[in-house]
Amino acid sequence: MKNNDLVVIGSGLSGLLTACVAAGKGKKVTVLSYGAGTLTIGGGIVDFIGYDDNAQPVKNPLAALNEINPEHPYAKVGKAVASAAFNDFKKITENEGYAYLGDVKKNRWVPTAVGSFKPTCLVPKTMDTDALKSAKEVLVVGVNGLKDFYAKLVAKNLQEFYGEAKKVTFVNVGLDLTNGRDISCMDVARYLDTKEGQTEFADKLKATAKPGMVLIVPPVLGTKPDYKVLNTLEQGLSCRFVESAAVPPSVTGYRLWTMMTNYAKKLGVNIVEKAKVVSAHVENGECVYVETEGFDRKRKYYAKSFILANGGVYGGGLEAQIGKMVEPIFGFDIPAPADQVQWSNKDLISNKKQLFALMGVKVNTGLVPVDEQDMEVVKNVKVVGRSLAGYDFCFEKSGNGVAIATAYKAALSL
Repeated sequence: MKNNDLVVIGSGLSGLLTACVAAGKGKKVTVLSYGAGTLTIGGGIVDFIGYDDNAQPVKNPLAALNEINPEHPYAKVGKAVASAAFNDFKKITENEGYAYLGDVKKNRWVPTAVGSFKPTCLVPKTMDTDALKSAKEVLVVGVNGLKDFYAKLVAKNLQEFYGEAKKVTFVNVGLDLTNGRDISCMDVARYLDTKEGQTEFADKLKATAKPGMVLIVPPVLGTKPDYKVLNTLEQGLSCRFVESAAVPPSVTGYRLWTMMTNYAKKLGVNIVEKAKVVSAHVENGECVYVETEGFDRKRKYYAKSFILANGGVYGGGLEAQIGKMVEPIFGFDIPAPADQVQWSNKDLISNKKQLFALMGVKVNTGLVPVDEQDMEVVKNVKVVGRSLAGYDFCFEKSGNGVAIATAYKAALSL
C-alpha cells in the first residue's frame, strides 16, 4: 500500500486527530485501526490536567504547565501549541454539530456515577453543569435494571455535598428493555435514539420532574454525536439534564469516537479496520513501511511519515513482560526496573503517581523517539498520546488532553 504521505498506527483520539489535522493540510493519510482502543471506554470528556504532583486540584490547567515536569508530554508540546490544539478541537466539535464547552484556563467539575465530582476541562453539552450552580432542586434519575448507576447512592452523596443549599431526590424509571437481564447505558441510549424511547422516558418522569429542576442522569441521552435527544427531553419537561461520568463502556466516549471517525472520513482519510501492525521496516534511520497481520495475509503500508498512536499498557501499545516494558512495533527502548515490585506503589489508589504509568517512549520536542543520549532513533516517526513517557494520566487526569495536544503538534510539523 504505497503513495501515503502519512500512516497513523492507532485510531484512538490522538490517532484520529493527527490524521484529521494532516488531511486538512492536504496530506494523503491512512489510519491503521485495530479497534477503537480506550476512546470508547473513556468518559468522552477532555481532561487537560486535573491534579498537580501533590494531588491538589488544579484551577487553571494552562497556568499549571508552568510547573510541569520537563519530561511531561505537555512540556514537549509547549503552552501555546497546547492551547491552540484545544481551541482547534473545539472548532471541530462545533462544525460537526457536537460542540464541546469549556476553556484551557479553568477546570470544571462534573458529577460521577457515585455522586462525587471529578475535574475536567472540555465537556459535551450533555455534561454542562452550569445549571447545577443555581438549581434549588436536583433529581437523580436511574433506570431499573441498569448496571453501575445507583440513583439512591448518587442522591445520598450529592445531598451530603450540597447540604441545605439544595434538595436532592431520586427516582428510578422502568423502561421496556430488561427482558429479565441487566442493561447497560448503551442499551438505554440506543432506546432513547428512538421516538418511542424518548416519549416513554419523558412520560415516566413527568410525575416527579418539576419544571426548572436539574435532572442528573447516567450517560444515556442517545448514541449519536448530536444533541437531539437532549433538546427534545429538555423542551418536553422544561428541565435541564446533566449526564454524569460513568464506568465503561462509555456512551459519551462512543459519541466522540463516532464524531471523529466521521470527520476523518469527510476529509478523505483512509481508515483500514482490523489492521494489527506487527512490525516496522527501518532503513538508514527512517521507517520505510509497517506490516499488518490480518485474517488473510500480511500487508505492507509505505509512507513518508508515520505516527505511533496505539496507546499504552491499557490500549496495547506497550507490553509488560517479565522484568521489562516493551514497545512491540519499532522496538523502542522503554526504561524499566528489572524488579517489577518497583513498578507500582504499595496502594493501587494512592496520592502518588505509579511508575508503570509513567513508562513510555521517550521523545524530543518534535515528538520523535530518542535514545538515552537524546539522539533521534527513527527520524520520520512521531509518537503521540498514551504511548509517550513522562505522565500518569489516571493520577493527574490528563489523558485526552495529552492526546489532543500531542496529536496537533505532530500533525502541524509534518
